[in-house]
Amino acid sequence: MRVGRRQFLVLSGIAVVAGCRGGRDAASNVRVWGHEGWRDGAFIRPRAIGYHAGQVFVIDTTGRVQVFTPEGEFVRMWTVPSAKNGTPTAITFRPDGLIVIPDTHYSRILEYSPEAELVRFWGEYGAAPGRFIYPTGLVLDGDGRHFISEYGSDFNPETRVEAERVQVFDAARGFVKQWGGHGDAPGKFSRAMAIAMTPDGTLVVADTSNHRLQCFTRDGDFVQSIGGAGSAPGQLKFPHDVSVAPDWTILTCEYGTHRISRFRADGALLGVYGRPGRGPGQFNAPRGVCADDNGYVYVADTDNHRVQRIPLEAIA
Repeated sequence: MRVGRRQFLVLSGIAVVAGCRGGRDAASNVRVWGHEGWRDGAFIRPRAIGYHAGQVFVIDTTGRVQVFTPEGEFVRMWTVPSAKNGTPTAITFRPDGLIVIPDTHYSRILEYSPEAELVRFWGEYGAAPGRFIYPTGLVLDGDGRHFISEYGSDFNPETRVEAERVQVFDAARGFVKQWGGHGDAPGKFSRAMAIAMTPDGTLVVADTSNHRLQCFTRDGDFVQSIGGAGSAPGQLKFPHDVSVAPDWTILTCEYGTHRISRFRADGALLGVYGRPGRGPGQFNAPRGVCADDNGYVYVADTDNHRVQRIPLEAIA
């Protein structure tokens, strides 16, 4: 079928698709926006995604932070200080309105005003407590404490340490404690790539290369493991991001199986959505997921260079 220029622009920009199929046969409404490119509204492998105050924030591998309405309309853009070494893998938001970005490959935390002014950055390279190698995710509790997931190694042969851990900082950004370590036993990590918190204060960590999610109390006590290596429903293959929906269900995007999995807070599987491909409801190595308070889930469909919005209820 021949596609005219006007039709092509619609297909490569924002599209609303009714009745598309993901990993299930249930019909759903999917909104897709973006395509590969450097212009406003286009992406080069989007990795981090977050929802706050009625807007969707997306960071791609160029270091651009682009902001959209939930319908996919471009609002504004800024860039992180440098992207030569790599780009952030997460974005979160403080109750005081600051936008917080773990600057993964620069071993620091960036804090922006709502107007995108860089007001603070903190952290130094290192594996010692209170320093960072690759900080990947950050979540705050009601007391203002920062819980930061991290991976990486200090390659100094005299001080080599595996920084597979969660670090805790107080509201003044002072180091409090850490837990973890490299391994596959409960409480150990292999590429801790993201962290989220349920409304009751349970921390959920995407333990990516162990193909599982791990849950902890805020004191670092192990609660449960979710998933396990495999591609069957309920198993996980490289879960790269984790998010908690308003109904307390846990969402994770698996770039190894090109899908979204949804679990209850007790770890029981509710459903999976998606399969490999380029059509709406299909994914190519998704690396970011978040939920809004209106019943939608947003996915950074990384290697398709786009964002997809799907109804939460479709992942069932």
